[in-house]
Amino acid sequence: MVKGLLALSAVFVATVIGSVLAFELKTASIHETGNEAWAHQKMEFVSWNNERWTAWVKDDSFEHTPESSGYWHRHSNPSLAFIDWNGEPWQAKIAEDSFVIANRGDWSMPTETVEALHYLDWSGQRQIRTLAQLSR
Repeated sequence: MVKGLLALSAVFVATVIGSVLAFELKTASIHETGNEAWAHQKMEFVSWNNERWTAWVKDDSFEHTPESSGYWHRHSNPSLAFIDWNGEPWQAKIAEDSFVIANRGDWSMPTETVEALHYLDWSGQRQIRTLAQLSR
């Protein structure tokens, strides 16, 4: 009876350890390929020319992907041009743990440091994203 319980316990422990190792291996492989489940940590925004873009932050730069790949292509850029809640064009740059924004991208005028970007999404809805939410 004791040998049976020991054998059953060993099988249980081996199953748990195997499951944990399989999970860690899968997670590590997904992380290395960049196919992480981060889809909710992006921003789908409208740029100044009314084009639809998706963006996130990687290595202190904005990664941009166009909705329509006809003229535009995926690229990395230190700034992001978006439309705010009032329909005004702004440009954002990353500054440590926040954003610095300039109205109409005019960096010679006074700028603002903000914790989050307030932008219009593809359907015209008001959205907010912080640097932590956009970072991968």
